[in-house]
Amino acid sequence: VHMIRNSCVHGIEAEQERLENGKPKEGTVTLSAYHKGNSLVIDVMDDGRGLNKKRIYEKALEKNLFKKEDPVTDDQIYNMIFHPGFSTVEKVTKVSGRGVGMDVVQSAIKNLGGSVEITTEQGIGSTFRLIFPLTLAIIEGMLVKVEEQLYIIPIVNIQRSLKPSSNQL
Repeated sequence: VHMIRNSCVHGIEAEQERLENGKPKEGTVTLSAYHKGNSLVIDVMDDGRGLNKKRIYEKALEKNLFKKEDPVTDDQIYNMIFHPGFSTVEKVTKVSGRGVGMDVVQSAIKNLGGSVEITTEQGIGSTFRLIFPLTLAIIEGMLVKVEEQLYIIPIVNIQRSLKPSSNQL
């Protein structure tokens, strides 16, 4: 959810900016999941402005995360967004800009044995690729139907299962 929110808040430009850049006025965030080799892959893609490498670099220098003379790659610069307290927004809102979230997302992903890859192109958009071991996608579950909606509840989360009689309802 946080990754999708970030794509909407930080990635997708305002309507006027999109039109000025020859894009449709509405932005698109795409979520896809698939398996590749021994991994479960989840892509969060937006057709927004892309990460601002220069702004991230300047903010990282300002926060003394590295020195100007340090050799850094693009990937190292983009990964600064996962540093606790890191934010490049000018105005903090209730939803974004506090520098809380991306570090938590990355920690949660790492705790599951996963990793995050960032692909971004200025003015074109960004893709955050979450890669997990395929074994995470294989869990036993109980299929439950509520009205017309089906749910799968992981077996490890079920304490008790029963089929109530009509007088118990």
